Amino acid sequence: MLGMPFFCLMASAQTKTLQVTVSNSWSEEKADEPVVVKLPGKKKLGFDVKAAKVTCEDREVVCQLDDMDGDLRADEVFFLTDIKGKETKTFEVTLLAQGQQSSPIKRIYTALQIRDKQDKHPDALRVEAAGRSFLFNDIYMHGVTIESELTGYRIYFDHRQNIDLYGKKFRRIELPETQFYTSEEQLREGYGVDVLWAGNAIGCGSFKDWKEGGPENWTNVAVRGQRVVTTGALRTVVEVYDLGVEATDGSTYDMHQYYSLYAGHRDLKVDVHFDQTPEKKPFEKLFCTGVQKVGTTADEKTRRGHQAEGILQRDGIAASWGCDYPDMGKKQLWAPEPVGLAVYVPKEHIADRKEDDLNYLYVVKPDKNKSIHYYVSFCADKEEKGYHSAKEWFASMDGWKGSVSHPVSVRVK
Repeated sequence: MLGMPFFCLMASAQTKTLQVTVSNSWSEEKADEPVVVKLPGKKKLGFDVKAAKVTCEDREVVCQLDDMDGDLRADEVFFLTDIKGKETKTFEVTLLAQGQQSSPIKRIYTALQIRDKQDKHPDALRVEAAGRSFLFNDIYMHGVTIESELTGYRIYFDHRQNIDLYGKKFRRIELPETQFYTSEEQLREGYGVDVLWAGNAIGCGSFKDWKEGGPENWTNVAVRGQRVVTTGALRTVVEVYDLGVEATDGSTYDMHQYYSLYAGHRDLKVDVHFDQTPEKKPFEKLFCTGVQKVGTTADEKTRRGHQAEGILQRDGIAASWGCDYPDMGKKQLWAPEPVGLAVYVPKEHIADRKEDDLNYLYVVKPDKNKSIHYYVSFCADKEEKGYHSAKEWFASMDGWKGSVSHPVSVRVK
């Protein structure tokens, strides 16, 4: 079940109203703050939830109803709220056994599409293949693609699994038109474009194996796949997974990466989970993420006055700023793009910090639940309402870290 945004009431005898209290413990105001309300199961409710309505002080709040585990039953109600520092807000969430959801203007775009001879690019919910099968060119846009009004991302369907970036001038949804392959005419009309060439670097927050003191791609896997978990007007969650990953000691494990993007946000939330047999054995393997040093290999003309700069801090913030061509094969079409990249890794996952010629890296370790959580963000200098220098970009890092480190608390009655 994909997300079902907004609400149109239908008569139903089976309803349940939940009182939801949302509290911001942080001192700063938060805009478009994500709120997740986990639903009681069918056994407790007595019915499957088909529709939901959220109100706050008699005003309706746009929401979406999501099935997170793929059993075709709703598990969560999701909505966004603006909330002041130290503020508490109360919402009513009405659940119905019957209903019909209308579709307001979508603030999120999600696509996992197949390349076909008719150029219709049919949508898929899941693509899975043997690890050594090369489907990169058979997936339109080369992987699952997601977009908010501020930023766009795609994750490559191949051994790299790199995160690629789409930057834009205006805050709007553009990928249904450009599909990451912006034409000359669209460029003249002010549309955005792919803004990063990663090459052999880690890009912006890509998740890699850690072997022999450096990042490694996901080459030795039995099965690789991508899946749209849920999507609606307000958020999308997509999964990138590798099954039967070969470790250096001969053992194997499964890896599931979940990428969450919210309307009104430029950043991605990344959750990585591991399964290993036997279950009781500690999972102590190391991995890595980070940001590349943009523009370090570019000449002064290409850099356009944007010197390559970066930080790699003990508190989990790595960021860089620079300028280079976003596609080395399209220099005549696409100009060099100044961009800022960033990751935030909570301290409990940091095993080490490393810097090489191309990257600022964190070596990361799973927690006791065999999971790793971190955040990815970027800005494009082309944005009308954004950041336009390394100084501005780096100065925003503390606020970003503070915001993601203080999610709102949600209590349900």
